[in-house]
Amino acid sequence: MPYGNDVKAFVQKFRDVLKLCTAMRDERAAYVVLGIELQSRIHYAMAVRNMLYDAMNYSQQVVMTAAAHAKDKDAKPSSDEFLSGFWKSDRLTPVITLVVNISGKPWDGATSLHDMLALEDRRLLAFIPDYRMNLLSPDKIAEDDFDKFRTGLGAAMQFIKHQHDKNMDWIMGLKRFENVDRRTVDFIQTATGTKMQIDESEEVVNMCKAWENSMNKARNEGISQGISQGISQGISQGISQGISQGISQGIGQGKVDSALRFAKRFNLSAEEAMDTAGISRSDWDAYAPMIKERLSGAD
Repeated sequence: MPYGNDVKAFVQKFRDVLKLCTAMRDERAAYVVLGIELQSRIHYAMAVRNMLYDAMNYSQQVVMTAAAHAKDKDAKPSSDEFLSGFWKSDRLTPVITLVVNISGKPWDGATSLHDMLALEDRRLLAFIPDYRMNLLSPDKIAEDDFDKFRTGLGAAMQFIKHQHDKNMDWIMGLKRFENVDRRTVDFIQTATGTKMQIDESEEVVNMCKAWENSMNKARNEGISQGISQGISQGISQGISQGISQGISQGIGQGKVDSALRFAKRFNLSAEEAMDTAGISRSDWDAYAPMIKERLSGAD
């Protein structure tokens, strides 16, 4: 890029996904080149980045068209057509780039070239071609609109939208999450960093059940680890006193560990984590200082 002359400087970019798409509408077929950019972070120059991707694709189409004409020995172009290599009747395949925001955060960057320009006199915009982003951002999708998706993308977008919610009970009972294909589940876990209890042999996953099992496992692991540590510490202090005291400390430590797991995994406060771990509110004053101290140390 650019095409046409001998160029010594080249630009090379790689899209996340690029496919030739055929769409049917009113018994007519529309052919487009569809590019997908998955963004796990907000890219504040995305409009320019997409513009470059699309321009390079159009440039490549021009080069390939000119090369095809050059191989046609029977071709009789006009002098202007011969000069450019692109004939008057030639047409390009439309290029559409879709940005999918999987960061779990609202897209707060510019969505067009005009939004990025430093202009005091906005009248100049009339002479500057704009380049607008096509953006799919879960935070902009209303809850009822997730039903409009015909594939697992609807479940993926809804989970990404709510991945930082403090209470994930919203997923329970939603039909779209009771039969999710395995590829969608893998994508959700990769995009959000979530780990769920899933049978590796399952091709269709009940995410509601998997999520509930993951919550129970996290709680049980915390309690079991705490009991084990407490008993070990108790034995070293004395068989009789150690077992009694160790079991008591272990249960308490188990509750603390369980609360810490929830706090770190779901970004909860100490109080919210204790409530989720099932710690009685009457015991909050006893455990809160320890949990807050360990959370502070983890940070």
